Amino acid sequence: MIRVHNLLVRFGEVTALDLPSLTIEDRERLGIAGPNGSGKSTLLRVLAGLLLPTSGTVEGVPRPGRVVLLHERPFMLRGTAMDNVAYALRLRGRPASAAADWLERLGALRLAERPASALSSGERRRVALARALAAGPEVLLVDEPLAGLDTEGLSAVRHALGAFEGTLVFAAPDPEEASLERVVRLVR
Repeated sequence: MIRVHNLLVRFGEVTALDLPSLTIEDRERLGIAGPNGSGKSTLLRVLAGLLLPTSGTVEGVPRPGRVVLLHERPFMLRGTAMDNVAYALRLRGRPASAAADWLERLGALRLAERPASALSSGERRRVALARALAAGPEVLLVDEPLAGLDTEGLSAVRHALGAFEGTLVFAAPDPEEASLERVVRLVR
């Protein structure tokens, strides 16, 4: 269980996030909704341990490596789509040969040998999600994973997220488009 209490994140004079409390149960599927600038991405970065809050506490987040954040604009490693997924598998001590299986689950196997730098934004999202899931996280934090996807991509990503068995925190302006148990709304 992850518990957030009196979380405040400020960048200079700007308050990026002010969240009095939030509890995320183990294996819960939680949506974080809100308009642009409401703090959705900031909250995910704090939960991932990438950003320290100005004040407040976050307890119960699994150790590093057990939490994976999929950014809205995912970073791709050099090499191919297959190389990106294989990297996550190697980090977890798993055979890199399973990368093709993960790409196939995301409907992205046809991209396996394509250079990551040549992928469209929707293709990058699918490959990055395959890489994130291949890492076997306990907690998966996803920032607008459905944005910019075509019909095939939407279906593949929804299916992959639906099959994820850990804790899922899904941030989007309208997360109701995903199968979630609960939605928390942030305001500016």
